[in-house]
Amino acid sequence: MRKSITTAFGAAALFLAFPSQAEQEANFSGTLTGQYGYAILSGAPDANIVGTAGEGEFALGAGIHAQVNAGYNHVSQSGLHAYDWNIGGSPYWKGDIGRAGVIVNYTKVDIAGLGIHTTNFGGFGEYFANDMFTFGLKAGGYGGTLSGAYFGAAMTGYVFPNFAVSGGINYTHLDNAGAETALSVQGEYLLSEETPIAVFAGYTYSDLSNAGGHVSTFLMGLRFYFNTDGFSSLTERQRSGTVGTIGNFDAVGLNL
Repeated sequence: MRKSITTAFGAAALFLAFPSQAEQEANFSGTLTGQYGYAILSGAPDANIVGTAGEGEFALGAGIHAQVNAGYNHVSQSGLHAYDWNIGGSPYWKGDIGRAGVIVNYTKVDIAGLGIHTTNFGGFGEYFANDMFTFGLKAGGYGGTLSGAYFGAAMTGYVFPNFAVSGGINYTHLDNAGAETALSVQGEYLLSEETPIAVFAGYTYSDLSNAGGHVSTFLMGLRFYFNTDGFSSLTERQRSGTVGTIGNFDAVGLNL
């Protein structure tokens, strides 16, 4: 299944800007997320997904940041249960017009006593085009019980400072076994600048090659931000805080 439905694959980006805002940022930023998902699988019973995730990043100076992240998911499907946990990290650079870095993440999945593990690694980049639009790219590979490559792209539009709509197209290749192409859309609303709790909902359609069928995943949840001094908008919290979905690898079936 998946930890997040808003995934975006692509190539790493490098931005030429001076990190003049780094000295103005808080030394620590973080997010806590709780979510529920419902997956409709062609030719198989539907699945319920409950998950939680946390991210924290530290500003090290000169525009350099370090992030750690962890998550846990429980999937139930027609009396069967699967569990997974993941942990990872990312060093990255952040400046006035964007950020770019690398990410490494380890995931262990337990399905009816069968253990699957994989480590994904790659690069990502975001470009803050203006106050209304952010564009992202990422690419990488993964190895372990399963191996392959992934890439894609994402765009976030801020309808107004506390409401964001994002969309992405993602591609995951599994060595000698096929591929997944996923299209996703998500909306997120910050309840108030004084109360940094956001609600979000989204949808992902995943098409699996080699007659693998398709998966429709609906997601909703709450996210708590603690990433800036004082009050700020959703736009500022997302751009000045932890790296979001552009740093994730969450192919169907791996809950990443």
